[in-house]
Amino acid sequence: ELIQLFEKNDDTYNNPLARYLESPDSWGYSLEGDENAEARASWISGIALKKADREKLAEPAGAFNYLRNDIFEIEEKYTNEEAYMIMCIRYETYTNGLDSLRPTTIATDCCEETMVELSSRYLDFPGITTEKVYFREYVNTECISQVIGYVRAISSEEYEELKDQGYAADDIIGKNGLEKSAEDYLRGTKGSRVMYRDEDGVVRELSYTAPVAGNDVYLTIDIHLQQTAYNSLEETILDIASNRNDYNNFGDCNSGSIVVSDINTGEVLAMVSYPGYDNSIFVQPSSDREAQQAITDLFADPASPSLNRATQGLYSIGSTFKPVVALAALSTGAIDTTTTINCTGTLKVNGRAHTCLSHHGYLNMEYAIAHSCNIFFYQAGIDAGIDVIDEYAEKFGLGEKTGIELAEYEGNRSNPETMLLNEEDTSHVWSDSDTAQTSIGQLYTLFTPIQINRYISALGNGGYLVPTHIIDSVTSASGALIYEPETESQKIDVAAENLEAVQQGLYTMAKLNGGIKTTLVNFPEGFASAKTGTVQTGDATTSSNSVFMCFAPSDEPEIAVSIVVEHGVYGGYVISAIGDVFEEYFGAEYKINNTQEELNRVLPDTSDSQSDGLSWSYKFDGIMSLLDAAG
Repeated sequence: ELIQLFEKNDDTYNNPLARYLESPDSWGYSLEGDENAEARASWISGIALKKADREKLAEPAGAFNYLRNDIFEIEEKYTNEEAYMIMCIRYETYTNGLDSLRPTTIATDCCEETMVELSSRYLDFPGITTEKVYFREYVNTECISQVIGYVRAISSEEYEELKDQGYAADDIIGKNGLEKSAEDYLRGTKGSRVMYRDEDGVVRELSYTAPVAGNDVYLTIDIHLQQTAYNSLEETILDIASNRNDYNNFGDCNSGSIVVSDINTGEVLAMVSYPGYDNSIFVQPSSDREAQQAITDLFADPASPSLNRATQGLYSIGSTFKPVVALAALSTGAIDTTTTINCTGTLKVNGRAHTCLSHHGYLNMEYAIAHSCNIFFYQAGIDAGIDVIDEYAEKFGLGEKTGIELAEYEGNRSNPETMLLNEEDTSHVWSDSDTAQTSIGQLYTLFTPIQINRYISALGNGGYLVPTHIIDSVTSASGALIYEPETESQKIDVAAENLEAVQQGLYTMAKLNGGIKTTLVNFPEGFASAKTGTVQTGDATTSSNSVFMCFAPSDEPEIAVSIVVEHGVYGGYVISAIGDVFEEYFGAEYKINNTQEELNRVLPDTSDSQSDGLSWSYKFDGIMSLLDAAG
């Protein structure tokens, strides 16, 4: 009757037996198939203690009949299907024990109609009680899945560690994302009911303590901006992958991250890790085979959707590291804003040829940043020295945890100490060649997208290292403030004139870059200041990684954006992802209405664009190099 009530109201009741027997004549998902032969034998041994009885359980139908007739003794008046439904609930009490003082949960998330009927018909269902409890519900969370994380049953190791804090062996606990890092805020306090059996055998209630709801955690995330950033990043990644040419684009672009923050406060407004996943699979009952399979598939996916790439993805950042090298070189006097270096396309250091993507001719620092000239920064980095470069990288938070309220990796800066940890050749001594490679953001460099975001924020906000945070506040159920993040920024020891010179380089880069001009055509010229980076993966059969960072507006910065796309081919290829983000964040505040004539003036002529999608700015560099070579 209880099962019929559940089914009448479309409620799901617990069915732990389904793992082993899905029906009267088929094994459950944990026992079916040759690969589960050992698990099947173990389960059979736990059900039937006698060897002769175990032989009866060799097939699903035999196991069903043994449970029906020998274990549960279900009357013959019930069909096999009805008997199976009864066994589903009986199996819960069979495995966990049945005690009038210790309740067994047989159904969760029942509808109001079921609750009302059970309460009104309590005499028809002796021993059945109902209780209202809190549930996790994840709604449209794919775009923010790694930030939220998920909850699952507590492990035996976690229980041993946390049992003194009031956790039970059957508790649900945060396993990832904010569900884990904010577990102490979210879990609340359990209630209790003390029962006793009187001398007549009647079970009575001695006392009851109501549970206290967990605290409310408010995020800095703008969910509309988050969804926009996710959609835009996805579109960019799919577009890059679809333009495979087997030369430099091998169609392997399938993942990445985008972070948008308030440049002055460190509040994370959007944090996207692509691909995402559906968190709701983790809050489905264990009997939901489809959800359990989805969890298995999630962790087996080579694209690692459960990884929060924004805080746990470690990447070399290529040319986006060059502004730090510029600041280091300026601070030592190795260069000034008028210093020019002649880019001939190659620089020999310690007998090794270090190359540039172009022949830029003579460039000062501003245009070396704007055109991303490797030769300029090889020489500037060598002249500044690795110690000063490392010092400035640390000042700007690179290779350091940001302090965000999520699990994050520290990464590492490329320096002699890191070399000793990574090099198998212990005779290798750090050389100028290593400094040159480090100066263009490669070698041992590994940073997270959230570190890149804080770094570009510091470049744009006047040299302040902001306290990155994603939790805005935590309040109790009554509204009392429980937690607020630190908001005091750290002033970086960097000369203002040097920082302004680097900012000018980022501004000029954005003004000259065709991809940025196209993407931000509806915004004023020079609206953003930016830097791209293209990072070789060390494998000739995989595409390079793409890195991009910017702040906007250039004159009075409000937001910082960092993008890393795995196998995105060129840094310039991911610029398109910022278009919708800017539209969503800034709205009509800064937008301009261009006529077609103005568009023709602003946008580059791409009618003769190469099929591999090289940006207009690269072609412009090539033309300038030819002019320099011709005198």
